[in-house]
Amino acid sequence: NKWRLIAALPKIRSIFRQSSIIHALDGFPYGVIAVLASLGLDKKIFITAIGSGAIGPLAHPVWGRVLAFAYRRAAKVIAISRYTKEALLERMPGLKIEVVNHGVDLNKFSKEAVLDISVSERQEILVLKPYILSVGSPKPRKGFLFSIPAFAELVGNASQHQKLVNLRCVVVGDVDHGDIHELILRRGLEQRITVFPKVSQPFLAALYCEAELFLLMPYNVGKDVEGFGLVFLEAAAAGLPVVGTRGSGADDAVGDGQNGILVEPRDSAGAAQAMRRILTDAELYEKFSRGSVELAKRMSWQKVVERYFEIYDEFTPSSS
Repeated sequence: NKWRLIAALPKIRSIFRQSSIIHALDGFPYGVIAVLASLGLDKKIFITAIGSGAIGPLAHPVWGRVLAFAYRRAAKVIAISRYTKEALLERMPGLKIEVVNHGVDLNKFSKEAVLDISVSERQEILVLKPYILSVGSPKPRKGFLFSIPAFAELVGNASQHQKLVNLRCVVVGDVDHGDIHELILRRGLEQRITVFPKVSQPFLAALYCEAELFLLMPYNVGKDVEGFGLVFLEAAAAGLPVVGTRGSGADDAVGDGQNGILVEPRDSAGAAQAMRRILTDAELYEKFSRGSVELAKRMSWQKVVERYFEIYDEFTPSSS
């Protein structure tokens, strides 16, 4: 809550006095609070621009000016994707921004992750196989209103491909209500789609490990944008081929043609075709599976951390 954060400025400021550097995760409200609370303290401020909170408020007549002030006061602005960087530059031409993508913990989502859940939980997952997996909140920008029709189209022609006959879809996210739930019912997919509103981290990792493919179709809805798409990296760490959409931060989280296929936003037919192509071509499937693991290794959290320390040292050489 931005107002509670503003009320806490004196307390935040006292903490800042004891800090060497201050790093705000997203522009609004945290970057704004970081800059306001540090005025006069001569502290280096770093702001990581993530997504909607980094871009959308710039259009506001008041908060936009405050956020722009915060970006200009920062020692460094870091964007988590090329898309986020470009979107910021459209609104603030000339702002110096470096891209440092999010990372993934390969060990958390490797095949051994299945061993971290109970026997009953593993059985709960195994009875769902084979399935494709989608992970995301019920926000419109996650694209479930397009990925569910894509799945419907995929299994609608399942009789042509034996591998698709019993295919299911598992969704992790609180989508079992509203428009998305009604779409599932309207498409007659209630027996084909299983929804887990909330799961533990080990259970989620196991779901990734046992899936056949990962699908999510994010798209930008007005000021609400997909800044990166960390779930694509989690799927990659589990060795899953992925199908996603272009034109958002997900572009940096998927190697198009290397570990999966990107289609145009809202293109349910294109996504269905991409999934069918991957699932029915063993050679392509294996190529994308290997490509996913290679991508996850290149984009580890350890490498992200190392780059952040390099950035800190550029501005605070004596920091440790």
